Amino acid sequence: MAIFYRKKMNFKASSLYQLFSSLSIEELKELDKAVHSPFFNYREEEIKLYEYLLKTKKAKASGISAEGAYKYVFPKQEMDIAKLRHVMTYLTRIITRYITIHEMEQDAVQEKLLLAQSLRRRNLPKQFLAGYKEAEEYIATTAAISPANYFYQLQLHTEYYSYSISNRKAENDDLQKLTDDLDSFYITQKLKHVCSILSYKNIFHFEHQPELVDEVMEMIQRKKLLSNPLVSLLYFNYLCLSEPDNEDYFLQLKDALLHKSGRIEVKELKDIFTLAINYCIRRLNTGGQKYFIEVFDIYKAGLERGIFEEQGHLSPFTYKNITAIAIGLKAYDWVGSFIEEYKPKLTVEIRDGFYAYCKARYFFSLGKFDAVADLLQEVEIKEQFTDLDARVLLIKTYFESDEYNLLGYGIDNLKQQLKRKKLQTYHEAVYGNFAKMVLQLSHLRPYDKPARERLKTKVENTKAIAEKDWLLSKVK
Repeated sequence: MAIFYRKKMNFKASSLYQLFSSLSIEELKELDKAVHSPFFNYREEEIKLYEYLLKTKKAKASGISAEGAYKYVFPKQEMDIAKLRHVMTYLTRIITRYITIHEMEQDAVQEKLLLAQSLRRRNLPKQFLAGYKEAEEYIATTAAISPANYFYQLQLHTEYYSYSISNRKAENDDLQKLTDDLDSFYITQKLKHVCSILSYKNIFHFEHQPELVDEVMEMIQRKKLLSNPLVSLLYFNYLCLSEPDNEDYFLQLKDALLHKSGRIEVKELKDIFTLAINYCIRRLNTGGQKYFIEVFDIYKAGLERGIFEEQGHLSPFTYKNITAIAIGLKAYDWVGSFIEEYKPKLTVEIRDGFYAYCKARYFFSLGKFDAVADLLQEVEIKEQFTDLDARVLLIKTYFESDEYNLLGYGIDNLKQQLKRKKLQTYHEAVYGNFAKMVLQLSHLRPYDKPARERLKTKVENTKAIAEKDWLLSKVK
């Protein structure tokens, strides 16, 4: 006799639902073919459950449930959780199998390697050699450069070595290739790991001394591996982190990023671009104004390569930082186009707020103060620091426009926001000191030079303060 379980199931918390929800529209179209293909599935129940998930996703139904799924799959049967779980398990296997194949097909090097391995194991020498040569040429001329591909290359040459042992007629020059592949894989992975350690040490101040770094650096010089673009990038990346005061290392890193990174895999470049940007920002914070143009060049190169994008979206903070850098360089035409062109790449949830703030900064730099006020008064910015920055910008706008009644309102509004938001003491001081100094600035008498000089000294001596340069320009 069948046992019917009436225990409640949180369908949305299931692995199946979460896995299905992660799929894009394009992936769902491919999965649809897989679910209906005998190669993947021969059971009608999995097709029905897939249809239920698809229908609820298209309808954006909030009432999706185990009961609804069971009724759709087994319309004439009493609810049986165990039976539903069984169907869910099989559909989950179909989806994970599809994802595995899909991921492999995105990696052409791995796909060609697996084919060559299979042909050799099947003892098909003619087909193996054709597949081997195709894979070797693809890696050498077309594939993106990455440590992973050096590892695949090592495996590919290992396959040829195995083939040559059993085939006496085969030319065996792959022992040297195996050594070179292993060196390239080890060196690039080691440098990546060491750079990660140094980056974390700078942020979190923990003590960990990576070993064998000197040996790796000596090997790079001895084997003249700096002609390898990925080794060169990681080499100067490491030197920038370990000797940040040596500007020559940064300039060589920048040159490698801008002119020698064309075939390097984008995901390998992201961390190095980020490091180069952070290096420039640290220099800017210590008065190195020439680094405005350096970081601008790096940002532009990264935008052209899509380095800063994740699944087609640009980080709002990258959008905000690029706007600030370009305005600092007075590249007004460029930044005006950038703000509009990259707006659609911001996620919908934060798009309007960050766009309005960046556009307002652009208008402020052009002296279009009415446009600034109109933009910032009509939009809600959800990210707290950008919201505070927008309020600071509005205060500056009121001051520049001689709108002293609105200026007082803006300062009070900023103070109220600081009370509401749970900020660290430092950040609270940065915005609080700005509000205090602007208020004092607005009360200065035009010809009271001693008071103006005292305020100027006070601003200069205050470390935690927003818009220090603007305040000093107004005091003067």
